[in-house]
Amino acid sequence: MRLLYLLVCLSLTCSIQAQKVQFVFEGDSITMPLVRDSLRGISGLEIVSTTGEWHLVSDRGWHYTFSAIKTIRDLSDGSHLIKAKKTPYWFESVRFNAQTGTYFWTDEHEYVTSVQYGKTIRDSAAQVLLKIPLPGPNKGLEGLALTPLGALWVAPEAGWEGETHMSQDTITFFRYPNPLASDPVVERYAYPIDRCPFAQGEERIGGISEIIAVDETRLLVLERCYDAAQKRVTANLYLATPDQSTHTLRKELAFDFNRQFPGTVCNLEAMAWADEQHQTLVVMADDNFRVNKTLRNQVIVLKRR
Repeated sequence: MRLLYLLVCLSLTCSIQAQKVQFVFEGDSITMPLVRDSLRGISGLEIVSTTGEWHLVSDRGWHYTFSAIKTIRDLSDGSHLIKAKKTPYWFESVRFNAQTGTYFWTDEHEYVTSVQYGKTIRDSAAQVLLKIPLPGPNKGLEGLALTPLGALWVAPEAGWEGETHMSQDTITFFRYPNPLASDPVVERYAYPIDRCPFAQGEERIGGISEIIAVDETRLLVLERCYDAAQKRVTANLYLATPDQSTHTLRKELAFDFNRQFPGTVCNLEAMAWADEQHQTLVVMADDNFRVNKTLRNQVIVLKRR
């Protein structure tokens, strides 16, 4: 009986892994008005299904909480903004584990980048999971993904120290099976990143702006580049599937923003599932405290095909 149970579980796992994950755009997008002057530089988004709260974080320390959001247009109504709090963190990502009541976030300052966690997003409660010197200019720890069982994936924007070179075609993702353990174990996976030879300066090495878990093993990875000469953003959403034997991640295209999204793609930085079934994905852009063709508080909704 035990062998039969294991075989059934293996069969179900293989079936899930074999399923393609692709998205379509059904015309739902907005430029979110500044319902508050400080609502700028949004770099992380988490939607907590148990409370219905939307958490938006800024790379200059602000943490905003919205409630009763039925459509993305509700973000334009200041009555849904129930909390706006300044913190000491320069956020790049935020995730919430409802089972443990724990927030995880990335912090990136001029020379140091880190992953921290706590019961609330405030200085006195924070514990440090990982802290390193910035691997490259403005290229720190960028993406976080929490699996249903609580494993934490960490992705750098363009690689760890020694990986942020045009000639380096793979970078390393970290996976913590239990990030809250007293001495957490870390696993390393090689990920094939897109480099951007058409871009200028530090943008040529490309960038991962966010990751999110699809299920217990697979991830969605948002990559984007900025072409200053053409003044345009190129962005792709990939499904990343781990190979446990080689500790590599295989990626396949899930959505091409430049081909499948009809409008101008902005500086996409954040994403979160809008539902527990993982069928609706909300993607947000960082306006970098400016407003132009590619720098707006853009919000895009994708539907899983």
